[in-house]
Amino acid sequence: MRQSLGNFLTTSKIICSIKSNLLILLSIPFILLHAEDFNHKITVDNQNPYIKEPILLTIEINQTNPQKVLFFNFDLAKSPNYTFQRVEAKEEGKHHYAHVKYSYLIYPLKLGKIEIALKLQKRVTTDDSIAYSYSGDRDNVRDLVTTDSNIALPHIALEVKETPTNAKLIGNFKLEYQIIKHKAKVYQAIPFELTIKGTGYPPLLENIIPTEHNFTLFKEKPLVKSHASIQGTHSTIRYAMALSHKESFSLKEIRIEAFNPKTQKSYTLTIPKQDFTIEPIEIASLIDKEDNPKPLSSDFSWVGNFLSYLIVFIAGYLTALSTKWRVREKRVKENIFKTKVKECKNEKELLQLLLAHDYQKFQKEIEQLEESLYHGAESNFKGIQTELIATI
Repeated sequence: MRQSLGNFLTTSKIICSIKSNLLILLSIPFILLHAEDFNHKITVDNQNPYIKEPILLTIEINQTNPQKVLFFNFDLAKSPNYTFQRVEAKEEGKHHYAHVKYSYLIYPLKLGKIEIALKLQKRVTTDDSIAYSYSGDRDNVRDLVTTDSNIALPHIALEVKETPTNAKLIGNFKLEYQIIKHKAKVYQAIPFELTIKGTGYPPLLENIIPTEHNFTLFKEKPLVKSHASIQGTHSTIRYAMALSHKESFSLKEIRIEAFNPKTQKSYTLTIPKQDFTIEPIEIASLIDKEDNPKPLSSDFSWVGNFLSYLIVFIAGYLTALSTKWRVREKRVKENIFKTKVKECKNEKELLQLLLAHDYQKFQKEIEQLEESLYHGAESNFKGIQTELIATI
């Protein structure tokens, strides 16, 4: 019995070993087949960049199994830790000899260690499937039938470091500005244009003018022109603004700190202090020195009293008619202005309307709105709007 049991156990072990080895041998061709379908190479030019410094990632994929028809889809996974853009794509070879090369420009946005996830999909089909998909006309396009599989690729690890200074711009940039005039009348807009251009992370700045100032600032949405390539991102961004005030004022010096990762040097873009002279409006200039219209004068004594009375009557009638028309025109204008006041949705819109209409007449309301908008006073927009509507 012992000998039989021992033989049985030995035989069982041998059978199990044979099965295990056979399973391994059967699985090898499939592993090799998958491995031989293609090979790939991934390169990153810098794995220890500064924050917002561009890095270039390139992947090359070569088909190694000509027995199949292969297609590849590749991209980077989206993440708040970085931005990316494909800047080059080369697809060569057909069907059995596929070769692709993709290049991406990546900007890290977070300090410390971050990982870039890669997504690769292999699509397998046949020559017959391709021929079938091409056989349809343009009104009856046939879909290409493929067997898709996702290929796991290792993440790319980056160690992102901080710039030496608290730089707002990363790259090589230049600044240009234009101020058309330095003298203006009360609340007259003074155009101010600023342009930043160069290569690096797009130089979009939220507040170029210091938030603490004593003048009115009008801003438009920046005009952005950017083009990305293997060499980097070249941008030209134009900021259009306008300044206005009721008295002379100064624009403090503007300093924008920047850092160039290629040279590893910090630099500063500067706009020197600007002084603006505002010419006050003289009250005397607002009062007409001559009667307008000029009083009617006539000398028809030689014609007689009748013609004199007739002319006076006609003149009086025309004057009354003209006065009635002016009153009517004034009421129409007031109704239009009242409607515009009602349509204002906030303090800024109401301030612009009053400035454009009559500064002297609405000086009190203008100053109240300015105190609320630019000096932190308590808002009374509805009260000012209601009072204006009632008094017009």
